[in-house]
Amino acid sequence: MPHLARNPTNFLPIFDKCRDIKESNLKPDLTTYHVLLEAHERNNDLTSISRTLEEMELVGVQPTISAFNIGLRAAASNGDTVMLEEIRSMIEKAGLSLNVNSYEIIIQGLCANHELEHALDLLGDMTVAVNERGQPDENGRPAIDVQPSLSCFTPVIQLAMALHESETAYLVLKMAEVQAGLSRIPAVVYTDLMARAAEDYVMQSSPDEGTCMLLLNCAGHEKAPRLSAEVIQYMGESGMEFQEYHFAPLLQAFSLAKKFKSAFNVLSIMRTSGMTPTVLTATSLLKVLDEPGYIEDALVCMQEMRKEGKVVDVLAFNVLIEACGRTKALTRAMTIFEMAPSLGVEPDTDSYNALLTGCIADRNMMEGKNVIAMMQRAGVDPNVDTYQSLITLCLTQINYEDAFMYLEEMKSHNVIPSEGIYTSLVRKLARENDMRIKFAVEEMESFGYVVGKNLREYIETGGLSNLEESERRKRIRVSQRRRSSNPTQFTALDI
Repeated sequence: MPHLARNPTNFLPIFDKCRDIKESNLKPDLTTYHVLLEAHERNNDLTSISRTLEEMELVGVQPTISAFNIGLRAAASNGDTVMLEEIRSMIEKAGLSLNVNSYEIIIQGLCANHELEHALDLLGDMTVAVNERGQPDENGRPAIDVQPSLSCFTPVIQLAMALHESETAYLVLKMAEVQAGLSRIPAVVYTDLMARAAEDYVMQSSPDEGTCMLLLNCAGHEKAPRLSAEVIQYMGESGMEFQEYHFAPLLQAFSLAKKFKSAFNVLSIMRTSGMTPTVLTATSLLKVLDEPGYIEDALVCMQEMRKEGKVVDVLAFNVLIEACGRTKALTRAMTIFEMAPSLGVEPDTDSYNALLTGCIADRNMMEGKNVIAMMQRAGVDPNVDTYQSLITLCLTQINYEDAFMYLEEMKSHNVIPSEGIYTSLVRKLARENDMRIKFAVEEMESFGYVVGKNLREYIETGGLSNLEESERRKRIRVSQRRRSSNPTQFTALDI
């Protein structure tokens, strides 16, 4: 713990042992001083560190660069740039050169003290090519032959971003790529810089709608809801007309950041603003809720919103139901569906379709029919997706006769079945060797749908995949070669 580490009493045994060495007229060696320096560093005693380094020179124990680095590290952690320069002078006087660890420590100390320009100068000196004889450069500065590490660049980039100097941060990043030859810079460095640059751009300029959309997409991808909100606010203040697609990245940012209550609020704001959020809008939210554990977190957020007097949008409710179905938690989906009144939600067609998604995943035809019965009692009309889900559910069963009934019912409502419905039906008929496949294909083509090569091969092979059919034909060829390679057996029998 930090407060214990800086307690002088923790290092009394070390100090006592050093005192014993002196009283015994023994000469402390480099190891003794090294341990003592580390004790002073942990005790945060900068004065004693300076005094110890000076004492080493007086008694003839030449400090190594590692010993000096202890002093540099202590000064850097305290943001004491004066002491950093003093120790650098001592190093130069001792005829030693800073190593990469030294530069990392100094740059981190400068950045901790917000001395961006000083850190940039030092980093620039490190990346200047060294002349062959190692002489000072044209400005009189000593040549540096130390290759900068990523730890030299990262704190400078982070400080530049913190100071909203995103352009400077970008230049340092390019310096790290090109001049320092760093090939594996973590992706987070780029994404953080991208988000900050976008934020700075909003603050310092007047972007048009296209630029705002790029910024929103960037913020959504990088889980930066604050930036998304700032862009939306700017667009509103600039009199831009909002569309559904402007809010999708904001919803994505909140969803990826696991801020479900804020994500649900976005849907409510969209609806009250005259926009109709769709399942496509909430795709990012659905993907996050597919992950284990988040469904319950999202449900708690909905319950809290209800207690706070906020509206729970029906789309948010539907997404939660569908997430249960996709994760094969049909029972939980039904339970949450029954909570609709307590959440102030009136289920719509998509709510029941979301339940059917769970029935398909569970291959539960009985529950699927129950959902349709519930839908009819509530006076909610089915749509194309409802019929498609019902037919898909039927095709998961051994007895799939109801699929034809729902197909005819669909057409009786002047609803044209989708290509996907016919494809699923034809594939099922092919696997079952059902003679009605001919009529299904003809009807499919009558609606203008193309029966592609893969589907025709599937039909011809009786539902075998391309790989399975290839293996089947391979076995036939092998069998034929074996028979043709032994013709004498048959000839001999004839004789």
